[in-house]
Amino acid sequence: MRRPKGSSPSVPQSWSFAMTDVVRQYRDLVAQQESGGGFVHDALIAGGGAAGAGVLRDLASRGNASALLVDRGPFGGETSSKTGKAIHPGIRYFRMAFHRTLLAFHLRRDPKIKQTFAQNLRGAWLDLKLVWYGTRERKILIETTAGTVEEIPNIVFVLPDSPEKKWAVFLGISLYDLFTALWAWFGGAPRFSRVRLFGSRRALAGELPHMDAQDVLGGILYWDGKANNDKILVLKAIRDAYFRSTAQHPIRAMSHVEVVDYAWEQGDGAESGHFTVTLARRFEHDELPETVTVRARTIANAAGPWLDEVRNRTSRPDGKKTVVYSRGTHLEVTNRFIHESLSADPRLRVGLVPLNEERQHYLRPFHQHGLWYIQLTTTDRAQTDPDLVVPVQDEFEELLDCYNELVEDRWKVGRRDIFNVFCGIRPLASGDGGEISVKDISRMFRITRRPVGAGVVFDMVNVKLTEFRWAGRAVGDQIAAQLREQNGPRLGASTTRRMPFLVVPGELRFAPQTADDAREDRGFLREKVRHYVLHQMAGGLQDYLLNSGGIRDVVVFDDAGRCTLDLEALDLVLDEMSERLGWDGQRRRAEWLRFTEVYCRNLAYADLGGLLRDREPAGASLGTRYADTAADRATDTTA
Repeated sequence: MRRPKGSSPSVPQSWSFAMTDVVRQYRDLVAQQESGGGFVHDALIAGGGAAGAGVLRDLASRGNASALLVDRGPFGGETSSKTGKAIHPGIRYFRMAFHRTLLAFHLRRDPKIKQTFAQNLRGAWLDLKLVWYGTRERKILIETTAGTVEEIPNIVFVLPDSPEKKWAVFLGISLYDLFTALWAWFGGAPRFSRVRLFGSRRALAGELPHMDAQDVLGGILYWDGKANNDKILVLKAIRDAYFRSTAQHPIRAMSHVEVVDYAWEQGDGAESGHFTVTLARRFEHDELPETVTVRARTIANAAGPWLDEVRNRTSRPDGKKTVVYSRGTHLEVTNRFIHESLSADPRLRVGLVPLNEERQHYLRPFHQHGLWYIQLTTTDRAQTDPDLVVPVQDEFEELLDCYNELVEDRWKVGRRDIFNVFCGIRPLASGDGGEISVKDISRMFRITRRPVGAGVVFDMVNVKLTEFRWAGRAVGDQIAAQLREQNGPRLGASTTRRMPFLVVPGELRFAPQTADDAREDRGFLREKVRHYVLHQMAGGLQDYLLNSGGIRDVVVFDDAGRCTLDLEALDLVLDEMSERLGWDGQRRRAEWLRFTEVYCRNLAYADLGGLLRDREPAGASLGTRYADTAADRATDTTA
């Protein structure tokens, strides 16, 4: 793969980012191993979510680094595709910095936080640092991601049971917005405050005609950011790095490939040594070996919730638990009235953020795949098992009640209006000391430099979507420093701060936020699936529909104006993926069952949860319908 010339943000039509590229890269590594080649990557990155994507793109931006990223599933298929899609420094973290400072000086008490003066002050500093630099990161992503990240207005509602008084909320968000203004001035684009204060319920009602909250004391409007699709943002970062590969400094990215073992091998003479890493493929292929061994000078452990699991895949595991889990649940709701109202009136496209005493809720409108809907998000429930993350009934009720308490009757929603549900978990550092609840742990990312033999592994935890570029640069700088200590290559400087994301052919046409007029066009839908297979590494039905957001393409309204699914469109998506990826009838049915199992489980407490249960897709009995084309397609090797 040649490096793109100049600063053009587009790549040639012939370039792809598909499962065929994964197979080819794996085959290259096998050939390299069999030939006894001694190539050593500067870094191996375990985990293809936001954290790993940030490290890979940072190393690629330096121009002379080699790196290999692997993930046991699809890129961005877990935590990074199950977020609230917020790209924000976090008003909640700004409040926590203030709260922890008061606790440190005994000016406030909180029975849920029992920490020393130093621990509270450190937590306050970390949260303040997160907000300050997170403001910069939001600005960078808005400017460089070609529309994947954009601004959104939000209104915080102050309620009688809000943890802070109205004046404190007004002051805090004004300071929060001041950070945005300062970074704009630093960047040579002067910006003044856009905060608007509403001192009473009546004042808010004039701004939000659909509001009907009787106990609201006031509110404040401010601007933040959102990703139109979180998984696509992560995938674009990995793809961007991959396209910047050269023969001398390869940048490799392989989904459905897992780290199963690693060990440090000391070098001879001037050679300082390297890690020997065993990788196992998780995609189907009749010819390639199950495992392959590669070499790397450093390792970045970006496995998110599975960080401890990957860390212990050595001959001397320590068995320590260094992370705890916080779960967030997200409901996506719409009906014909909501869709048409948001389409017609831009004033209504504002996020609602009630300042609750316990968990924070975010109620934001989204426009994806031609559909207007509202995402209801709650965060910070403790989670124990990272492999089984499912919504529970009271979370449905909590989110629906929270939203319905703020809006008039026509805007109220129920279980019949839910068309998609997903849960994600965030790994948090567990070693802050004292007693503290999961929701109060600082969200500032942590990088732990862990010696293994004479080598170093960098463990990354708590990397938010907003800060993934920043965290990636921080690890990239530490990798560069480690290589200098090892008398290894001298890496160039990171350039991701101003480096625009490369755009692939058709990306803007099929982007979630731009596909509007062609919503009912079956031909457009087929072309879109082809685009995702070729350029967005779509390799499974569940991943495409639920993680990449394809489910929103098939949401329609019945005669009563309620949301339902277009089953013919679902069959079309399955048909097209089967044809493009060479699935035979057995694989086709397995993909359908995998998707429906997850979808029906997540919507267990919504009316649409039973729509697909026990349904067979059209043509499912035609077991050999697509097998004839499989031999002609390299993509029959996908996972």
